[in-house]
Amino acid sequence: MPTQAISGYGTLLKRGDGGSPETFTTVGEVRSISGPSMETDEADVTTHSSAASGAFKEFIMTLIDAGSIEFETNYVPSDPTHVGIRQDFLARTKRNWQIVLPGAIQTISFSAYVKSMPYEFSTDDAITQKISLRITGAPTWS
Repeated sequence: MPTQAISGYGTLLKRGDGGSPETFTTVGEVRSISGPSMETDEADVTTHSSAASGAFKEFIMTLIDAGSIEFETNYVPSDPTHVGIRQDFLARTKRNWQIVLPGAIQTISFSAYVKSMPYEFSTDDAITQKISLRITGAPTWS
């Protein structure tokens, strides 16, 4: 059977403007995107009766943490989306975001804060930003 793999080339990261209706603008010069990095918290529920299960610890899954989105951009000081991301970071603004897969085959929507945005000034590469968005609440796939 031939592969069903999809190239990540052409994936867009979009930042909402908070309006009604909300307009999403593509973040400029995005080099890579990763996430959401979801995981579930766990609770150790081992009891004295757990010996009946062979003395193994027992766990239940509790709250889901949607994690973060990490993305890297070529830093362009005049790019309005880069300026807006810095303003969101300084103001601690929660904003709606979208990751749109190539050909708009799927969209991941989420609310997030800009958690970190370190710059990198390399002698043999473009100036870059590695931005981390901390997701709050549940992301959706559509």
